Amino acid sequence: MRMSLRRFSVAEFLWVILSMTLGLGVGTASAANWLTEDVNKSLLSLGGRAMYFDPLDGNGKWSGGAQLRLHLGQIFAVEGSADYRKSDSGDTTVHTYPVQASGLIYLLPGKRLSPFLLGGGGWYFTSVDGPGSSDDTRHRFGLHAGGGLQFMLNPSWSIDGSYRFVWLESIESKNDNLFDKNFKDEGHMVTVGLNYHF
Repeated sequence: MRMSLRRFSVAEFLWVILSMTLGLGVGTASAANWLTEDVNKSLLSLGGRAMYFDPLDGNGKWSGGAQLRLHLGQIFAVEGSADYRKSDSGDTTVHTYPVQASGLIYLLPGKRLSPFLLGGGGWYFTSVDGPGSSDDTRHRFGLHAGGGLQFMLNPSWSIDGSYRFVWLESIESKNDNLFDKNFKDEGHMVTVGLNYHF
């Protein structure tokens, strides 16, 4: 017997992340004060993350990666990240290694719970496997923009969730009959990370 899982929309997934993050502090009478108290983020943070990417053509999948942030004060941060993702579109499989650089602006600087805006660019090392295209490797550049929420568990650890839309050029391949085929590889990217601050 085969089970089928319902595909969650990006909005539903972000709502779950926000609810879980806020649920960490709601159990006490002083939850609002606790969530808005001042916490220092340190200069650097390093973390692992889960990443869900849903291309406009293809199926969304989970994968993993890592992120490094340099906090330039309490308002601004610069993030470098690397991930891996695999997308299937019919008879074509695409392996992508996104390396992104992002600027972050914290909307509640220095607080335990702070939403942020982000934007930047990325380099996408891409390998396309499909009929008539064996080991076709490409290097693409794409922009991204979005936002997220960071929750400081204590001065050394934080969790965060982010959403970004990634603009990428389409991927060219061949179908089973060796006719040219394009599919849109841009799409929605959601990350959930656990970070160590030092």
